[in-house]
Amino acid sequence: MPLTQLLVVGVLLTFSIASGKQPLKCPSECACSLDFKGRHQTVCTRGGMTGFPVTSIDNDTQVIVIQGPRNHISIGPIFEKFHYLEVFRVTDSNVPAIGQHTFWGLIHLKVVDLSRNNITLIREDNFRGQDNLLELDLSGNKLIRIPSATFSHLSDLRNLSLADNFLVELMPRQFLNLANLKHLDLSGNPIVDLKPEVFRDIQKLKTFRCRRCQLEKVNPMLYSYLRMLNVLDLGDNHFRYLDKEEFQHLKLLHTLRFDGNQLSVIVDFLFSMQRNLQVLDMAHNRIVKVAGSAFENLVNLTHLDLSYNKLMSLDMSSVKPLVSLQVLNISGNKQLDLDESKYAFEELKTLTTLSVADMVSLPSNLLATFPNLRELNISGNHLRDENLQMLVPAKHLELLDLSRNQINGIDMRIVSLLTEIQDVNLANNPIICDRCHMGALIDRAHTLKWSKLPSCYLPESYRGTQISNIDGGGLDFCVSLDDEEDEDTNAASTSRNILSQGSLNILALMAGLLFIILAVLILGIVVCYSRHRARYYTHEDKRDLGATEKTIDPPATITSNEINFKFPIDDHVCITDELCLPPPPPPPTKQAPVMG
Repeated sequence: MPLTQLLVVGVLLTFSIASGKQPLKCPSECACSLDFKGRHQTVCTRGGMTGFPVTSIDNDTQVIVIQGPRNHISIGPIFEKFHYLEVFRVTDSNVPAIGQHTFWGLIHLKVVDLSRNNITLIREDNFRGQDNLLELDLSGNKLIRIPSATFSHLSDLRNLSLADNFLVELMPRQFLNLANLKHLDLSGNPIVDLKPEVFRDIQKLKTFRCRRCQLEKVNPMLYSYLRMLNVLDLGDNHFRYLDKEEFQHLKLLHTLRFDGNQLSVIVDFLFSMQRNLQVLDMAHNRIVKVAGSAFENLVNLTHLDLSYNKLMSLDMSSVKPLVSLQVLNISGNKQLDLDESKYAFEELKTLTTLSVADMVSLPSNLLATFPNLRELNISGNHLRDENLQMLVPAKHLELLDLSRNQINGIDMRIVSLLTEIQDVNLANNPIICDRCHMGALIDRAHTLKWSKLPSCYLPESYRGTQISNIDGGGLDFCVSLDDEEDEDTNAASTSRNILSQGSLNILALMAGLLFIILAVLILGIVVCYSRHRARYYTHEDKRDLGATEKTIDPPATITSNEINFKFPIDDHVCITDELCLPPPPPPPTKQAPVMG
């Protein structure tokens, strides 16, 4: 044991002896230590527990953490002996309910986390005596309804999470006595209406989240009760339209998230009262147009996300107020004309981060407008080797994402630029590891500090090998794509497979269809011929059989009650090739009587 560790153990033993305390008890299935604040903690994360190990945990424990998997734990008023308990976390443990007066007497308790259990009901007496509790997490349970005033004993509560339950509505006076509540999360509940009166008791709220609810609109009166909000997150709902006076009461907002809704337009003056707004997320909507005065007064906005909408252009007038913008994400707007938007880009002189992933094409002079860029995402744009010349004006890049393109190699000039960048992502490109495509970068691979170095796709002998594991001296000079390319090569990137091989795929498809048609015709002829021959031989056999029976062994007389099958008989019958029977003589004819 190192000397420093011996000294630490000695100091702890000396302190323990001096204080007259025995070493802390610890359950065999748990680990006991000091947390980052120096508090005694018991942590049980192995799983498989079927009860709470109350008797095995030391009375002086301040932090208890129990987490599944496969736990089946019940809790109740069994914690009175833990007088110094501050943090109580029992998660993923199939807890069915919170017993009456479970936390009674725990006056130092600050945090209760019972998330991801099977709790279906909570009542007022579950939290009696917890005037000092600051944080309560009941997310990921099976709560359907919470009675009014359930949290009335938690007068000092600051954080409350009820996310990912089954709450359909909030009861009147739901948050009675929670005047000090600062953060509320209702995300993941099927709530269709937020009644303003419910929020009358929590007017000091700073953060409100209701993501993945089923909201289509919000009564503006709600915001009049929440004038102190700094963060509003209503993403992944069903909003179709926001009125220009929607947020007029929320003058202290610094983060607003409305991503994942169904908005089609950002109207004029929508954010005119949000001069303090710093982060605005409107991604994954259906936005076609940003009105000319939509961002009026957003002089402090630093992050704007308009990605994966249906924008066709950005007007200079709409972005002109964004004098502090640093991060812009317009990825996935495939109809956006970046050439026509260059005048708008010229207004964004403070921009340091730009994302233009998954577009149809990128102008070669795009980055000339952004000389101060530090981070750039141009992934998923079908870029080829020659398109990388567009990076030359970006002299100060620190992070670059080139993934999901069609890059085979990087020439010497671009290699010099990339090696100066702290992190470059080249994943999912059909990279050819030979001297003429990647030789320059492979030679410098040992100097790169990127989080993940690119891997080869061709030649096949190097497939999946990182360039740092390749001996540059053993590289082929230039791999022929005609020799190496196969179905796997085409699949190196989605865009390569679809675009580069389009004509070849069409020809192959036509040839395949023609082959199938010919095969069907030939098969039909063979089947018809076979059936014709079968029918011919069947009839021939019947004729032979009938003739033989009549000549050699005439059939018995058939009565009127029997069914008579008659077969045609030829003039003469050949039983074998050597024996032919003459035709039967004609029946005798009677002479007509001679009349005298």
